[in-house]
Amino acid sequence: MIDRLVNGLAGEKPFFACWSGFRDPQLVRSLAAQDFDVVVFDAQHGFHDETSILNALPGVLAAGKSPMVRLPLDRWDMAQKVLDFGVLGVIAPMINTKKDAETFAASAKYPKLGARSFAPRYAASLYDLPVDDYVVKANTSTVALAQVETRESYENLDDILAVDGIDGILMGPSDFSIFMTGNQIPDAYGPDTIEAVEDIAKRTRAAGKIAAAFCLSAEHANQLAGFGYQLISITMDASIIGAGAAKAFDGIER
Repeated sequence: MIDRLVNGLAGEKPFFACWSGFRDPQLVRSLAAQDFDVVVFDAQHGFHDETSILNALPGVLAAGKSPMVRLPLDRWDMAQKVLDFGVLGVIAPMINTKKDAETFAASAKYPKLGARSFAPRYAASLYDLPVDDYVVKANTSTVALAQVETRESYENLDDILAVDGIDGILMGPSDFSIFMTGNQIPDAYGPDTIEAVEDIAKRTRAAGKIAAAFCLSAEHANQLAGFGYQLISITMDASIIGAGAAKAFDGIER
C-alpha cells in the first residue's frame, strides 16, 4: 500500500534500510527479501539510473518493502520521474540552503505544495489506486528527504526544515564529518561531530519531521536510534557481498 513508508516511520521503532548501489534487479530483490524495511536505490554514488530503478522496483514492492531513491546532484527531473515509477521517497544530496530545499520540494510534490508534473498512472497502478486517489495521497504518502552533509547545511538546518514539502533530513555522515572537521578521513560518530549528529535528530524531530541517517555498524545504528533517528540505513549491498564472500572461507584450510 502507498502508506507503508509513512506509516512505518510514524511508529515507535526505527525503520532500517539497505543501500542498493548495484543495478542487477535479482540482487535488489534478494536484498528486499531480507528484514530491511526500506531499499534505497543510490543514483548518486551508486550505479543506478532510471532504467535500473524501473526494472528493480517491482521486486522491492513484491517483497512488501518501501523503495526510495537517492538522486544524483541537482537532478530534479529525475525526482519527478522515479516518483512516477512508484518510489515512495526521494533523497537529495547537498541541500545546503533554504533555496536548495525549495527547489527540491517543488520537484517532489504536486501543486499546490510543489510543481511535480502530472503523470501518475503507472505509480497509481502499482498501489491499486485510482489515479485521482493517488494524486490526492501522493504529497503526504511519499517523502522528500534533504541531505544535511555540510557545515553550511547544518547552519541552515532550521530554514531547511521550515520549507513546506521537505518531509525530513538525512544526515550524510562521511561528508558531514569532512566538512565539519576539515579532516579528509571521515569519522561522523567520533567525538568531534557526535553532538552535532544528535542535535540534527533533536531539531528535526522537534520540527515534526523525519530524522534519517546512514551508518555501517550495529553500534552506530543503536546510537542513532537512541538519538531519535527514525530511518537508519545499516548497510549496503557491496558490504553484504564482501562480508558474505569472506565468510565463505571460514574453516577452510589453505
